[in-house]
Amino acid sequence: MNNRWQLRVYDSGHVYIADLMGKAEIGRQQTKDEKQPSHTLANNVWRVVIAPLDDITISRQHLSVEPLTDGQFLLGNRSNKLMVGLPNDQNLVPGDSCKVTLPIVLRVGRKVLRVQPSEDDQMMQSLPMASLAPGAGSLLLGMQATLERDDGRATMDTGHLMSWIQAFIGLLHSAAGSEDFYAKGAKALVDLVNLDSGRVLLYVNGQWQEKALELRSRKSTPQEWRPSSRVLNNVLREKKTFWQVPDLTSSTLGLEAIVAAPILDRKGTVIGAVYGERRLTGAKALDPISQLEAMLVEVLASGIASGLARVDQERAALQARLNMEQYFGQRLGAKLADHPELLEGRDTIVTILFCDISGFSRITERLGPDRAVEWLSDVMGVLTQCVQDRDGVVVDYVGDAVMAMWGAPEDQPDHAARACAAALAMFQSLPRLNERWQPVLEEPLNFGIGINSGAAVVGNVGSKLKFKYGPLGNTVNLASRVQGCTKYLKSWLLITDATYALLDGSHDARRLCQVRVVNIAQPVTLFELVGTGDKSWASLKKGYEEAWQLFTKGEFRQACRILGQLVIDYPNDGPALLLLSRTVDCLVETPVPFDPVMVLEGK
Repeated sequence: MNNRWQLRVYDSGHVYIADLMGKAEIGRQQTKDEKQPSHTLANNVWRVVIAPLDDITISRQHLSVEPLTDGQFLLGNRSNKLMVGLPNDQNLVPGDSCKVTLPIVLRVGRKVLRVQPSEDDQMMQSLPMASLAPGAGSLLLGMQATLERDDGRATMDTGHLMSWIQAFIGLLHSAAGSEDFYAKGAKALVDLVNLDSGRVLLYVNGQWQEKALELRSRKSTPQEWRPSSRVLNNVLREKKTFWQVPDLTSSTLGLEAIVAAPILDRKGTVIGAVYGERRLTGAKALDPISQLEAMLVEVLASGIASGLARVDQERAALQARLNMEQYFGQRLGAKLADHPELLEGRDTIVTILFCDISGFSRITERLGPDRAVEWLSDVMGVLTQCVQDRDGVVVDYVGDAVMAMWGAPEDQPDHAARACAAALAMFQSLPRLNERWQPVLEEPLNFGIGINSGAAVVGNVGSKLKFKYGPLGNTVNLASRVQGCTKYLKSWLLITDATYALLDGSHDARRLCQVRVVNIAQPVTLFELVGTGDKSWASLKKGYEEAWQLFTKGEFRQACRILGQLVIDYPNDGPALLLLSRTVDCLVETPVPFDPVMVLEGK
């Protein structure tokens, strides 16, 4: 069955010709952005636009034409209220259909349509194999096999072959995607395949767009030029290189020969074509296009496709690297871009940090939406920098909280020390932040930070649609709860005993208490982490830890004596005030049985 046919649209002396294959739907523009006249292929059905949007004599989907197995064609009126005029003053009413034999003249609105068999395809030839997508194989191997044939149709002298290879290599080395890149491809068609004109066409939104043009002389191409839709339709449909010598009745009158080869992307989709023409010169015609010349055109198209694929690959790699650097920081992001296997899910030991902005709801209500976003962006930027400067990963921003991790994706034996250093750096940034924002906030800014270390499952905890690298497990939950403990213990930087055990004395910390947090049955021992340089710290630590030991043994009077002196010497020490309050309560009424573990009812 021959599915090829041609549509000619006559309007005020102008003729629009569309060479089609298979089913087509004909009508006016559906939107102003849709080009007209035009014909585009989607889902194996041609969409033919023959009138502008404001031509209400033609429906958006007015006429369907479909070839049948018996050689006839089925016409369908897709309009809801407009007729399709048939020969002999007959009409095809809305919703009706009929079988016809071509050729046939129809009337749709103000347009006269002629549906006729496709022009003779005897002179149309193609290479036997479909073109290869970039990276799928080597066209040079196929060209070599053709060159080795001894039938007289595929010969090339050594000088010509070397010139062609040099031009092809030069094309590959060009800056793919630039105007010069396309121009070199068009020039190679004219110079090396001995054509009168060479073009690089891109297939964009169902339309062929000229990207580059090279002419042998200014008289090579008529001013009103359009490509052969028949040749390009074959290229688009079969993904092969086609060439032809048209007959004198074809829409390409005046041309001796046309050749076109597809430009494919890595998925094998046609994204463009290399298109060349060889014209009649007086009474004597030039030699017809040979199979070898068609192969040269195909290899040029393959070179352009490879260059464009390389640009896409480099752009994707750059974007992946930028995404990695934005998520993990510049150093780690660059490493992960080269070693993505590090992001695979695994069990490992990590340290998790949660940092929360104190009084966030109160502050944002005072600032209003726009100013609050500006303030929060500034604060989060500073906190993120503190994490990334210590090679940590910012896993997430949860409202006014930052969640960060050390120990993955790359191994860090000192992950606990890095997390603690980042936390101290966050507090060291407070004076600068308060200098900028305290006049606006009308109160000083402060943080509450909780840190925990332990086993976790790390990997992509997001989805296939949105990447999110991070940890899962009880270690994460406990770190979050520890951060919540800061408001109860009146201490703004807390770490667990698991983290403290990994520090090996590299940071100053005092044991505060044991707590049982919400939804975690096992009590956890908490330490307060402080920066170095405070001369009174050693005395406070010693007195507090002595009082804590006495409290855990039930020796409340001795503990009160030490704590009473501490709150006089250090009136702003929140943990000492809290422990003194708990101790006094036990003096008044000692719980039976006594449990030194502090139970927190909230997060």
